[in-house]
Amino acid sequence: MIKSLAKTMVVIVSSTVLATLAVNAVDMNGYISQTLLGRLFFGVEEKSTICPENMVFVSQALTPFCVDMYEASADESCFFMNPKDESETALNFTNTECKAVSKPNVLPWRNITLDQAQQACSRGGKRLPTAGEWYKAALGTLDIHFGWTEEHCNVASNRTDGVSITGNGMRCVSDAGAYDMVGNVWEWVHETVLQGNFEGRDLPQTGFVTGVDVDGIAFETNSGKESMFNNDRIWVDSTIQAGIMRGGYYNSQSQAGVYSSYIASPPTFSGDAVGFRCVVSITQ
Repeated sequence: MIKSLAKTMVVIVSSTVLATLAVNAVDMNGYISQTLLGRLFFGVEEKSTICPENMVFVSQALTPFCVDMYEASADESCFFMNPKDESETALNFTNTECKAVSKPNVLPWRNITLDQAQQACSRGGKRLPTAGEWYKAALGTLDIHFGWTEEHCNVASNRTDGVSITGNGMRCVSDAGAYDMVGNVWEWVHETVLQGNFEGRDLPQTGFVTGVDVDGIAFETNSGKESMFNNDRIWVDSTIQAGIMRGGYYNSQSQAGVYSSYIASPPTFSGDAVGFRCVVSITQ
């Protein structure tokens, strides 16, 4: 009787463990477990505890990280919620409480240089993404060639006349859950390029993307559109030290996309169509 009861208990426990592992096998598609046993077996935390508020988990990278769900905007403590030029951005930083935040339904922080964007992220305990991190966070964003509506990525002033508020395109979301990584505003990433050389290789000439590296940066271009790369385009000035902007802006049309890069302005450039978003590293 006791042996029979023990066998029954073993079967029940085993079935529970297997069922739990099956659930977690699905969860691990994003390297996220949502059950206690899953955390014990896989050594990961629940999604809600991995990333700060309004950030999403990116599992496709060799080293997973969290990225802002929305393009960065100025915190309410900043003097200028919508800086009109670089000097207003600089004045924001005179308030030590001013930082970049990720939130929906506000205008993204523009008119900001590469260094200023890094500072805005740092104020919030974050940093700018690398080119590769940005690319992996952007993967899966719908990139169509025409027929844009208010729900799509803002690449043809299709939501408003110019920049739209954050998270306003329900069909402009990456696989990781980040909004507006294509269009609306160009986004700064961490690296700079010296005279057309990116991490030891020479970038191609300005043109339509026909091949990309692991960071989603073009290594080959053509003068004609390439549907395999969604007609995305790279702009390169090989005579200067340039910053890297990703994704396109509100009037890039079909030339915007996850493979699009603008590497033709110095890191000190700022403009109404240039913004950023931040990331945080995951410590295991």
